Amino acid sequence: ITAYLLVPRRDAGCTRSVAGKQKKKQMTKVILSRKGFDSSYGGGASPILPNGDMISIPIPANDKEKGIPYSKIRFGDSSYLDLMEELGMKIPKSKTCHFDPDLIKEAYNREENWSGIFGQQGAALTHLENQNIDIGDIFLFFGSFKRTYRNPNLKFERDYERHIIFGYLIVGQIIKVEEEQNSIFDKHPHFQNRKLFAPRNTVYIAKSEDDYGVFKYRDKLVLTKNGFPKSMWNLPMIFHPSRGTNISRHSEKDFEIRDNSVFLKTRGIGQDFVISGNDEIVKWAKRIIEESEKKKPACNNG
Repeated sequence: ITAYLLVPRRDAGCTRSVAGKQKKKQMTKVILSRKGFDSSYGGGASPILPNGDMISIPIPANDKEKGIPYSKIRFGDSSYLDLMEELGMKIPKSKTCHFDPDLIKEAYNREENWSGIFGQQGAALTHLENQNIDIGDIFLFFGSFKRTYRNPNLKFERDYERHIIFGYLIVGQIIKVEEEQNSIFDKHPHFQNRKLFAPRNTVYIAKSEDDYGVFKYRDKLVLTKNGFPKSMWNLPMIFHPSRGTNISRHSEKDFEIRDNSVFLKTRGIGQDFVISGNDEIVKWAKRIIEESEKKKPACNNG
């Protein structure tokens, strides 16, 4: 039996695991987590720039929460607001966003020991807890994207939105956010709005710089089957339930085998699809991370 001991970091609050208690290590799970602008939240797709950078535009902050201004999120020499205005994207009146997941260190002012972070609360958190998300599990974040071109200003191509994996976070620490808790992550929306989100509010934090990041575009990151609506995915055969794979919120009737690959009609409900039961999925996720080119922090608008 493999067991491990998690020691809470002093600078980030209290973790879910209790120091001194040993836990049996479970099979690593992969979570495909839907994030960023889409037709329901924000009113459109995020851009793929001509140089291959995928810029996941965070959803607008709701009326009750304290958001981060799009103008304060840096993108090379400009800001997310500059990029949105150039592309003619819908901009909320508040011009503030729910900046989560937060995967680019250079995008905002940081504390010294900052690391990649992602938060959930309410019903979405309940789903993750019911699926026993734990240390070492892998979030792969996907969103709705469209290509862009420059002529001379940046514009969206007249093509379809596609679901594409744009970033990742390997869970190194899990924190239940408390109402009066001080943290190096105080600028993150799940800490800024700790009273609003209480009492069901948790964040997942990467352990090191190698455990989070965003990708440049490549075809293997595309989930959507070519020529189909974005919710129709083309996946390797290892995703089929006959291989022991379970994807939360889905049943066997959502899967078909076509041309030696899996055709999945994804459900619109929920943000996170938790994949378990097949170690080949974990190897697939790790290859995605290892083989994908990470987006460089010093970038421009393509």
